[in-house]
Amino acid sequence: MKNAMGYLACGLISVFVAYYINASGGVLLLELLTLGFLLSALIYLLSQRRLKVYVRSVVAVAAKNDKLEAELVLSSSIFPLPTAMAEITLQTTDNLRLIGEPKIRALVMSKEPMVVKVPIETVYCGVGAITVKSLVIHDYLGIADKDITASLTGEPAFIKVLPNIPETGGQQEILRATAENSAYDEDNESETNETSLTPTGFPGFEHRDYIPGDSLKRINWKLSSKKDELMVRLDEKVSASSQIFVLDIPQGNLFNGVYMKNIDNIVEASLAMLDMLVRQGYESEFNYCIGGEWRRAEIMQYTDILLLQEDLAGIRVTEDKDRFTFGELSAKTMPICFSACTADMQAQLQILVERLKGSFVFTKSSGIEKVAENVWHVDNNMEFERLG
Repeated sequence: MKNAMGYLACGLISVFVAYYINASGGVLLLELLTLGFLLSALIYLLSQRRLKVYVRSVVAVAAKNDKLEAELVLSSSIFPLPTAMAEITLQTTDNLRLIGEPKIRALVMSKEPMVVKVPIETVYCGVGAITVKSLVIHDYLGIADKDITASLTGEPAFIKVLPNIPETGGQQEILRATAENSAYDEDNESETNETSLTPTGFPGFEHRDYIPGDSLKRINWKLSSKKDELMVRLDEKVSASSQIFVLDIPQGNLFNGVYMKNIDNIVEASLAMLDMLVRQGYESEFNYCIGGEWRRAEIMQYTDILLLQEDLAGIRVTEDKDRFTFGELSAKTMPICFSACTADMQAQLQILVERLKGSFVFTKSSGIEKVAENVWHVDNNMEFERLG
């Protein structure tokens, strides 16, 4: 309104000049003002239909805390006329961070697309999206503007952010609980005539006291519970089925930094758990959902964790309709579920506890307490604590 009043004032001054000072000069000034107004209005109207704006990513996969660039692309089909001034506001999901001002003002003055570099920093793991939040067109005279965001057809730019694989050492409590949770062959767990003779001449396993650094896979948990101390087998006949893990990422607000951090922590906690088990000689089965498709990874060595890490860079929230469609889990062992649920997700949490009869790991910051018999908290330092 202010600019419109100023422009009208200029027109009145032109009339004054033409009438009182110089007729031809005043008329020329008035004609220029009218021509400027018409040209500005024409470009303003054409730009609303013929200006295209979208964002594209330069890299597909990045590590956490990387600084990289996306590209904002503007193109126009009204050349040789320039476009009206475009004011673009960008937005990212909260596992990415825009560096600098999110608003960009630009106009296209050639038939070639105009590219603006947009600096970005990766923050949390998973798929991050950069989108055009709003696009407002301004005429040259500052008299009119219009929001044309609804006319945009371009897809968001996506960047996959790799989770870290934390090295936490051997946390004996969670490792022991995980090993006890695995299904062991009863014939191998107890003494049997199929094994070699012990020094006493009687059939059965030979054991010794546990020494820190021994593989937990060789601990005889039943005998240890009877003796109230850890006992390690000396023979090679140890057979254990894989521990089954499920990663649960329920629907939540991706533009909420607290929830994105919660997802990041629970994903990395699951990788830390797998790393601990591999170092102790255990095998695992890891179930997770990406894009509505449930996948199963067999974790037998560290390279398997690296492959899983790369795949988990594409993790997103799981829609309710896909959340529990991973099929039947093995009946031999109770699954351990790493869930990104928070205390304010009561509906999702209740369904989770009802559907999965096993153990649950939540982040300490989730606010979830003991909602089932076997619940663990993991903090930002990847320390696991069992709730009493």
